[in-house]
Amino acid sequence: MESSYNPNSFEQKIYHKWEEEGDFKTSSASEKTFLITMPPPNVTGVLHMGHALFVSIQDTYTRWKRMLGYNTLWLPGTDHAGIATQVMVERQLEAEGTSRTKIGRDAFLKKVWEWKEEYGGTITEQIRALGSSCDWSRELFTLDPKSSKAVRESFTRLYKDGLIYRGERIVNWSSGLQTAISDLEVELKPTEGKLYYLKYYLEDKSDYLQVATTRPETIFADVAVAVHPQDPKWKKFHNKEVFVPLANRKVPVILDEYVDKEFGTGALKITPGHDQNDWLIGKKHHLKTLSCIGKDGKLNELAGEFAGMVAWHSRKKIAESLREKEILIKEEKHQHELGYCQRTGVVVEPLISMQWFLKMESLAKPAVEAASGENPAIRFYPDYWKKTWFEWLNNIQDWCISRQLWWGHQIPAWHCKKCEAITVPEPGQSDNPTKCGSCSSDEIAQDTDVLDTWYSSALWPISTLGWPDNSSDLKIYYPVQKYNEPRNTDEAKALMETGSDILFFWVARMVMMCTHFMGGKIPFEDVFLHAMVRDEKGQKMSKTKGNVVDPLDVTEQHGADSLRLTLLALSGQGRNVNLDLKRLEGYKAFINKIWNATKFCLIQINESEKLEVNASDYIDSWLLDGLKNLSHQMNSDLKNYRPDAAFNAYYQFTWYEFCDWYLELFKIKKGSTKTLQFALDTLIRLLHPMAPMVTEEIYQSLPWTKDEKIIHKEYPIESKIPVQNSEHTEVYAIKGCVEGIRNFRTENKVNPKIKISAYLQTENLKLWNSISPYVLELAKIESIHINTQAPKGAVGRVNFGQFTFTIPLEGLVDKDAEKQRLTSEIKKIEKDLAFSTGRLNNEKFVSKAKPELVEQEKKIVTDLSLKLSSLISALESLGE
Repeated sequence: MESSYNPNSFEQKIYHKWEEEGDFKTSSASEKTFLITMPPPNVTGVLHMGHALFVSIQDTYTRWKRMLGYNTLWLPGTDHAGIATQVMVERQLEAEGTSRTKIGRDAFLKKVWEWKEEYGGTITEQIRALGSSCDWSRELFTLDPKSSKAVRESFTRLYKDGLIYRGERIVNWSSGLQTAISDLEVELKPTEGKLYYLKYYLEDKSDYLQVATTRPETIFADVAVAVHPQDPKWKKFHNKEVFVPLANRKVPVILDEYVDKEFGTGALKITPGHDQNDWLIGKKHHLKTLSCIGKDGKLNELAGEFAGMVAWHSRKKIAESLREKEILIKEEKHQHELGYCQRTGVVVEPLISMQWFLKMESLAKPAVEAASGENPAIRFYPDYWKKTWFEWLNNIQDWCISRQLWWGHQIPAWHCKKCEAITVPEPGQSDNPTKCGSCSSDEIAQDTDVLDTWYSSALWPISTLGWPDNSSDLKIYYPVQKYNEPRNTDEAKALMETGSDILFFWVARMVMMCTHFMGGKIPFEDVFLHAMVRDEKGQKMSKTKGNVVDPLDVTEQHGADSLRLTLLALSGQGRNVNLDLKRLEGYKAFINKIWNATKFCLIQINESEKLEVNASDYIDSWLLDGLKNLSHQMNSDLKNYRPDAAFNAYYQFTWYEFCDWYLELFKIKKGSTKTLQFALDTLIRLLHPMAPMVTEEIYQSLPWTKDEKIIHKEYPIESKIPVQNSEHTEVYAIKGCVEGIRNFRTENKVNPKIKISAYLQTENLKLWNSISPYVLELAKIESIHINTQAPKGAVGRVNFGQFTFTIPLEGLVDKDAEKQRLTSEIKKIEKDLAFSTGRLNNEKFVSKAKPELVEQEKKIVTDLSLKLSSLISALESLGE
């Protein structure tokens, strides 16, 4: 082993060996199976901290289950990322002086595939660099033939079942991309806009409704004004008609409880062509739909003199016109969120568009039921996400599944030029139709739209296993749990681990689609949602803020295992991961401590010794019980999806119990090395799922492993470590005495390297004789006087259980300087204590402050009181 932990010297070598020798592939030796399907990163992507977090968590669970003897499959893959990839290649074409429309669809798609082959493997190579043990031989791309077959089959089945239809609905429209986009591709930005108060006159101009709107540019498409039926101020307008400003059209005043009486004036203009909620109200009241904004983002002929202006930019001009015509009553500043296209930065317009949709209501019901009841088929970690799940699915709208792109799964539907009928192949039919299914005309053309990227992602758990074929992988790895049956085991056959931000866009859609096609069987029983990775201050990482941390830079400097441990340690359920690089340096130091501890152990252990458990004394017995408890704790924490707690337990035991205590005690006792050997082997195996590469490097250096790989070794479990049947009185006494004397040294500013004399009072000489070699050495006591009167003068006392140590201070401290320091510190503590006590005695503070603030103040008083007592005792011990 090298002198210190140097990850750059072995990480790449170890990973290549694992992959080349097939160590990540599945094993048919066990009937117990475990499946994780990797959330496919964009093929255009480069590694960021979000990827690093999911890799760290998923690989931990994959390796843990593999070591527990499961036939484990972690399925990797990449997503074709329709919009992102098309935009990237279009930019490349633009730099070459051409465009996709100039070269045509076929030539463009050829260009994209060439780009994918050249650059598409970057992200998977970067994921490898983190130590990911996924089965790369099964890697899938969402446009591979296997995935394309599943997409086509699902579409044809859903269409034949009447769940897919083509029609006009309101969508998020990006004029920059010239396509509909999903909510996830809309970036909401806080914007200071205005609330415009307008007059909607009655026909005889005798009165008007005051209507408040943030979008005066859409008034040309207004079809009604809605008021709350219980709002008295607008009662006289019920069942009347009013004129739309500038458009000079009459529209009805309708009654709807959706209207918020307190917002604006309590009168809401209804524009179904440009607002999702208005569109729903329009359907409810059978209103017509108008559009005054075109797909180019500009106002159309309905806007009269304003036609041709970019809708977003026209607002100021329209407001001026309304003011001139004395229709604008007033303007108020108004904070709201405005949606921008993530890829182009243009304002997203809600527009009516002819698109393909998937009916979701019937698909959502099994997904709701799967998470319902006392013992649901699907469990969420953290559990509170279940509430969000139900809110989304119980209010679900039909899904717009079409995109006006060229890169992606082209919709398998053919339009007839003669009769305009649509022909969709029969399920199971691989050949494309050549004639219209309605009139038999051969003048048919495939729909030019492609499917939303999330559509193929929704099939990921089954397409990766070979569906629609009845493959052996589906039989072996796909769960048998049905959505409407209670769980009969706490153990999940399949785990879905991903970010909480795509719970609806991906997780819910996978459950809906896969359950539908798999006869009611859900794709995974447990859903573990991690939070977002932010900077150390909790701020979102962004290039503009300059706070982005590149995981590859981190691994180059500190090693992949250091990064993994940092992310795992900070990944508590429900908390954002606030990445502090100082913590990362600390975990690198922790790995180095394990590295050095291993080197020490190897010097002590005979190379020919076999690995076996053999407690030679009470110190060994204490350590073995600690290992047993640690193994139980880590397995329990991992089972409950608390990798952060599992690692914290490991860190505390390994650093403080094994390294700081056991190894120091071992140096003194110089006894049997059997327990030392067993403990080292166990600790390295316990850490392997979390820090795989350094543990493999260390394991290969252990003489008793005989070149075996740790990746295939058994994970330590509680039952394999024998019970010691001991209360470990001796070890606790050693620790208590030594820590007490060390604290005494610290409090009295005694140099920790100076050896001291002490007088011991005890009635338990048997226990003292057993522990004395360790206490004297570790507490640096050069002479001990047992049950002898201590000399008079300045002394200190340390009490622990049945032991009282009296320590003469003569020559150890400068009494006058120490008295001055203690007196000064006592005065400061007394001042702070008086302030905090005064706050608690103030009834006004106690009654008005937050309960947690009051509790915090009480804790301060308790801590200060204890510290004051300790300082006074220390001052008294110095004498006159």
